[in-house]
Amino acid sequence: MTYNRIAVYGHRGWVSSAIFAALVQSGAPIKVLYRAGSDVSDLPEGVVSVEVDVENQQAVESALQDVDIVISLVGVEGITRQHGLVKAIPQTNVQLFVPSDLALRWDEQGLRVPANQLKSEVEEAAKKAGIPTTIVLPGYFAESLMSTGMIGVDVLGNRIVFTGDSEHQVVNMCTREYVAASYAAIFATTPISQLQNRVIGLSEIQATGADVAKALEKRHNAPPTIFRHSLEEADRQMQLRLDRGRPLAMAWYCRKLWGSGSVPRLIGSDIWEIQDYSKKSLEELIVDGKLVAYREASPAFLEAVEETFY
Repeated sequence: MTYNRIAVYGHRGWVSSAIFAALVQSGAPIKVLYRAGSDVSDLPEGVVSVEVDVENQQAVESALQDVDIVISLVGVEGITRQHGLVKAIPQTNVQLFVPSDLALRWDEQGLRVPANQLKSEVEEAAKKAGIPTTIVLPGYFAESLMSTGMIGVDVLGNRIVFTGDSEHQVVNMCTREYVAASYAAIFATTPISQLQNRVIGLSEIQATGADVAKALEKRHNAPPTIFRHSLEEADRQMQLRLDRGRPLAMAWYCRKLWGSGSVPRLIGSDIWEIQDYSKKSLEELIVDGKLVAYREASPAFLEAVEETFY
């Protein structure tokens, strides 16, 4: 079996740590690029680590000479640093760049959210530099969708917000575990020529709001409390938050996408399936309580989310 040589930039976050672990477990040669001050003391045996300032193009070029694929998994704070990778990659042997995305293909409204616009600019810069890319789109993370209330589902509180027609429209979601397994399946051994310039969607669970409500009722032995918002209200709330710098603009936008039936379209038609993988079901996550908690949120964030249930 021929493995691709992979460099990972950003390996300690909620999603990135799981993806990194799956890539290591795949058997592919992994190199971690890390910033000064980052803790790499607990890296698995056999993983190479290189301290790199991505603004130092010569240093990045040197670190990437024996790499086939660069996978960036940085969070919001690191999006713009990816431009350093884009500048260096054309001078190396790298054949594929996977920028940090892990969401949907945003429409014009979605690009009003600053982080989404910054991601789009990185992808556009890579194209202008002639760098082959692969974009991975899992839709919504099940953990974010259902354990924070951000998208209008409160599993513990047995509440759900139907936005527009989300009661009957399908939302596409993946668990962190499934996304991690998908990265390993896609990038460890697949010939790079088969991956270049693709937008790959992931789909573990597809469910309507009514499906979620039924699972909530089964878990709690009582119907969930249901709230309803129009698509126009979601638009208004999103713009209000963008204008005033308030949190959750993205949450209202994602609720609107679900309610308008846009989510399946925005992960595309090129869906990657992992061979012999047992996907989680809605019943496992909600009824059986196998939903993993999302990253820890601040009290202010949780208070802002609570205000959206009315």
